[in-house]
Amino acid sequence: MVRRRVATLALSLGALGGGWLARPACGLDDAVSVDRARRAVSFRATLHPDALEAADPPHHHLVTWAGGRAGHKALLRTAAPDVAVLDALEALGGRPGDGLREETWTRRHDPDDPAPDLRATGSPLAVTVRLDDGDERDIADLLEDLDGRGYAWRLAGNRALIDVWRSGCVVCLQSCPGGRVGNARATLRDHARGESRFRASALARRQGDGARLTVTLRLVE
Repeated sequence: MVRRRVATLALSLGALGGGWLARPACGLDDAVSVDRARRAVSFRATLHPDALEAADPPHHHLVTWAGGRAGHKALLRTAAPDVAVLDALEALGGRPGDGLREETWTRRHDPDDPAPDLRATGSPLAVTVRLDDGDERDIADLLEDLDGRGYAWRLAGNRALIDVWRSGCVVCLQSCPGGRVGNARATLRDHARGESRFRASALARRQGDGARLTVTLRLVE
């Protein structure tokens, strides 16, 4: 996967003054929308209410890049590459935690390994969605949190591990080393024990499979 450096994106932001950013270095037409005043990154996505529970593993991927290996496994699927979202958030001043390890995932069923208990760190984020009717909602409104873990979104980063799985995961529902954004309220130990389960909410199901909406990740203090 070809990656763009943060400095390059920062120059692009300065030149364009925000707005839709293509990825010419990759030869792709994927784009994210950057709002420097709000320190926010937005992109279009499609909703797939059944994918979250039907995927292997279930209850795990919230937003994925359609071109990644996990592109079909998430509640929300986007044409914006996960690395482009990470680049944009870093260019806006986001600080990735980069504290998760490969073993956080690979040893998640090993009770003697502490790695699966690690939690995502990094800049806190607010994650919202705008429905086609213009209604702005917290992304939690698209979910049922079956085990009451809650949500604390962090810019986990994990850039060094992108090429390990190439999952394309933008937002994970647990603290996963495969995702650019993770939920610090849930670990992969929780997930392996069946204690971090999520499903599409009634609101998500009313929107229907394939519904188009906009996801926004905003850096917060």
